[in-house]
Amino acid sequence: MKIRIYQIDPDRDDDKVMFFNLANTQKKYEDTQIKSEIYDCVYDGDVSCDGLEDIFYMFNRDCPDGHNGRSMSVSDIVEVVDSDKVTPGFYFCDSIGFEKVEFDRDEAEPYHPKRIKVLMVEPGKRAYEKEIGTKLEDLQAAVGGTIETYYPFSDQVVIVCDDEGKINGKTPNRAIYDEEGKIEDVIFGSFFICDCSTYEFRSLPEDMMQKYKKEFLLPERFLKLNGDIHAIKFDPEREAAR
Repeated sequence: MKIRIYQIDPDRDDDKVMFFNLANTQKKYEDTQIKSEIYDCVYDGDVSCDGLEDIFYMFNRDCPDGHNGRSMSVSDIVEVVDSDKVTPGFYFCDSIGFEKVEFDRDEAEPYHPKRIKVLMVEPGKRAYEKEIGTKLEDLQAAVGGTIETYYPFSDQVVIVCDDEGKINGKTPNRAIYDEEGKIEDVIFGSFFICDCSTYEFRSLPEDMMQKYKKEFLLPERFLKLNGDIHAIKFDPEREAAR
């Protein structure tokens, strides 16, 4: 079965209809037409499914490669492009089952492999901006291990690091400080910082990029003195020029 899946982009969802069922969506718009322009195509490919419920199960249990969205939920649209068992068309994922609807694929954001801009922080290096993919294997490759999320800041940003960095011999990278400037934690191995204001990792906004680049720009060396851990910042570029 050849399908496409569309999901609402929260940044374009001015009427806040994400996760609304069909009846409430139509009531909100006072129309039977779905607003195609607020949707992104998050999957375009072939699946081994016999019907729409099989698709729902697959995209909640074992999403295929190339899927760039969240788990399937109410308000998503499935386009059946080619199938021997399901009539081609657009199907709204409702509270129970699916309902066929009118949908204009040309108004939706076309499918593209999703990438986000993050602040990359590696041991011994200056922090820098980098684009990475959002598939699990891309995130794991960025940190070199199984990912762990860490939320030490009041801003809607998250540190994504290797959850075994401290026990698998990775190099101490950067310290995290409390409000009094004392070391609260030390992250081992590479990590990145991205936006976490929605259900998925997103690009770090420019103001947050500059804020945290300034905070984590220079790498640190660590030493233990009188039982306490101390961090000393250094500039690798200056050292290399000596």
